Amino acid sequence: MAEGETTVFGAVGKQVILPCIDKTQSDGVIWKYNDQVVIQHLMRLLRGPKFKDRSELNKQEMSKGNFSLILSRLEHADAGKYVCAVGSRTFKVQLQVFEVTGSPSGYLLKGENLTLSIQGPSSASVTWFNNHKVKVTAIQSRELKNGGRTLQIHNLQVEDSGTWTCHITYLSAQLDIPSKVLVIGFHNLNVETLYKAVNSTVSISYSLSTHLLQIRELEYVRVGLEWKPEMGSKYQEKFNFSVTSKELLLPKQMANMQVTWKPSHTLEVKLAKVQFKDAGWYQCQLTVNRGRVEKAIHLVVMTVSADPVGPLSKWANVTLLCKLSAPIPPNAQLCWEHVNGTEKKLNMSGHNEVTVKTKTVGLWRCSLKVENNMITSIDYTVVKVAEWNIYDLIWIVVGLGASIVLLLLASLFIFIYTARLRRRRRAEKMAQARRDLIERRICQCQRQLKNDYSDA
Repeated sequence: MAEGETTVFGAVGKQVILPCIDKTQSDGVIWKYNDQVVIQHLMRLLRGPKFKDRSELNKQEMSKGNFSLILSRLEHADAGKYVCAVGSRTFKVQLQVFEVTGSPSGYLLKGENLTLSIQGPSSASVTWFNNHKVKVTAIQSRELKNGGRTLQIHNLQVEDSGTWTCHITYLSAQLDIPSKVLVIGFHNLNVETLYKAVNSTVSISYSLSTHLLQIRELEYVRVGLEWKPEMGSKYQEKFNFSVTSKELLLPKQMANMQVTWKPSHTLEVKLAKVQFKDAGWYQCQLTVNRGRVEKAIHLVVMTVSADPVGPLSKWANVTLLCKLSAPIPPNAQLCWEHVNGTEKKLNMSGHNEVTVKTKTVGLWRCSLKVENNMITSIDYTVVKVAEWNIYDLIWIVVGLGASIVLLLLASLFIFIYTARLRRRRRAEKMAQARRDLIERRICQCQRQLKNDYSDA
């Protein structure tokens, strides 16, 4: 007795179960495909040549009347009608095989286009869902063709990475085929702007959307950093290195730049004591076999100066200049203000500098604010030349006079002491000379007396 026909969906490369249930039987089943035996169990298990290593029956379930056929590693050629014979009953199963293909295949680069297509019987209804499980509709960056059987994703972003799903339905049969989409690119691809004060430490970070070493197809990966001072100028290479060899080629002139490559996904560049000349665009490039992706970060540096420089003389003014390396952004304020004071000077015209002329001493602060949020600032202290009053002058004069008197007295004492010392030494020398003269005379007399005795 023939039973009704059941439709089952399967995906290429996956496993599918073709149902065949007869609770009145506990053994004995033959599965056929185009009149050829797929598998049979009559006392012992036999398999046909076409599905020899891809067909299976659950022996434990057969004792319960479940003779369903398990097919593995499905192929398009497996589609067709299958017949299950159990006792006097036959069950027919129509297997439809589908496959979702992507072009290009493998990993993708930010900005590329991807086409997902479903291959299989055209009678089924197809619905696509994005990586957030939201139904895809035809919008500017999403295009449905061939009655919805083809999905084109334009200008891929890193946020598009994930699992996209093709949902297929026909009568009571349905199937979900997932497609993994992997987009290589940098997070936050809009041009970022960093505002830093001169002599501060700047950390520029470039974060990739995925770990590169997890992508087997990547055979060549190189990371580099370029810099240009102005928008219209050409980029100059700062350094480049290979991810696979971990080789880092850092020019000697970039000694103030510290580079850190966090395993396979983040490049961090640190500038110590950044200077005004370091401002500009820093672009990181990731080059792989099939192309490259890049991201630029704009570094804006703030500096201050004073004219004249140094302590301020009485009644004089000083001009304080605060300057950015680029025009201030919209809705921003560049201003000078006297800390703990009332003086303030604003610049909201879009220019890159603000000046204030003042004679007020103390701490001045130049700050860049966007909607009252402090972005960066620099402090400058205005000091005046020291002023002396009459009492200070009197004490200085008295002090100088006393010092001079003490110096003269010390000099007189030294002179008198030295003179007396010289006289004493002279007297000692004269006394010594008289003693020597007396001794010589005594010796001569003794010698003469001895001679007289000898003559006698």
